Formats: sequence, structure tokens, C-alpha cells
Amino acid sequence: MRDSVLAPTSTPHPGSPPPAARADQDGAHPAGHPGRIRPRERKTLTRTDWTAAALDALARDGLRAVAVEPLAERLGATKGSFYWHFRDRNALLEAAVNYWERTATDELIARLESIGDADERHRATIGWVAESERDMQIFMVLLWNADHPVIGPVINRILSKRMAFSLRLREQCGEDVEQARTSMMYAYSVLLGLQLLRRAAPHLVPEGSTPQDLRDYVASLIRQAAGIPLPTAA
Repeated sequence: MRDSVLAPTSTPHPGSPPPAARADQDGAHPAGHPGRIRPRERKTLTRTDWTAAALDALARDGLRAVAVEPLAERLGATKGSFYWHFRDRNALLEAAVNYWERTATDELIARLESIGDADERHRATIGWVAESERDMQIFMVLLWNADHPVIGPVINRILSKRMAFSLRLREQCGEDVEQARTSMMYAYSVLLGLQLLRRAAPHLVPEGSTPQDLRDYVASLIRQAAGIPLPTAA
């Protein structure tokens, strides 16, 4: 369902003139006169709009940013629009993280698994991890808040799916079960440890002046952890 917000209400505000009086007031001023009462702009928001805004807030400012009033202000909406779609903040948070699980884990894994060659699929997976700065920010926020009653079950599922895919990928590339598990755990440890270090002491992370420098560095660490040779210069 779609919800209209910032729309004029049919019930006059206390102290406002009745409709006939307002019509007289409108007619008393020429068009463009500062005293003319103009209808407020109409804007529609969907459940998806609120969900997307919640994910942007998670990536930008963490869990505390997923709050009704600041999101409504950012969207140019009212709290009434929010409560039309969600019963409370936790319902919005659940919708947002479930959507992210579906798009950034389930659908992504399905796309990667459609790549026929195992080595090429592995390289594509590493490339995605290194390029997805926003998704990594959301992932880290969810990990950091794994004790939250809404986030906990979701991040547990996401980790289980991603690590199972990573393990399966390594076995398809020729590693035995024990090797695959060891290299998978090492790669995750390197990746997540680096992200934590970036948050705690960014000056210690050997990155250059552009985001691409960090992505290249992350990709090289993951390749080393996975036993994939680093690309050579042409």
C-alpha cells in the first residue's frame, strides 16, 4: 500500500478558519501575494522507501541512526507515514535487514554460482567483497550488534550462508575439506579484522588517498588467504 504524506487534511486545525472563510481569504489576495494560502506538496512513500532509508542509515551512521524521527525528516515525511507501514522501529529494522539478507547474500550467491568455472567464480567473489564498501559497512554494523534480538538471528543466517558458500567454493577449486575450512576461516579473519582496525585506528591501515587503494589492499589480503596468486603487472 502507498501512503500520502505532507497532504492537506480534511479536518481543520484548531483555530483555523472554516473552509468558506479560507476560500474568501484566498480570493482576497492576487496570485503570488505572500498572504495567499497554497496547498501543501503531496508526496508518496512506500514500505520500500522506508526500508531503503533504514539501510542507508545503517551503513552511514550505525544502528542508532535507524530511528523514526530522523528518518522521517530525511525522507520529508511524517511519523504517520512510518506507522502506516510499520508497527514500530523493530519492525522497520527487521524488514531492512531481511531485505539486505536477500539481496546481498541470497541473490548474490545465486549470481556467483551461475558462473561455470570455479576459479573464475572465486575471483568474482573476491572482487565483489573488495568493491562493496556499503555492504561491508552494513555487515560490520550487524556483526557489532549481533546481541540485538532482531539482528542476531539474521546475522547468524547470513554468516552461515556466506561461510558455507565460501567453503564450497574452495572445495570446488580443489582444496580438501580441512584445507578449505582453514583458508576460509583465515580469509574471514583477515577481512573482518582489517575492517575493525579501520574503525579503531584508521591511521594504521596501509591505504592510499583513494578508496580504490584500500579495495586493492583488501583484495590482495583475501587472495593470499585463499592461496590465489596475486596478479602480475603487464
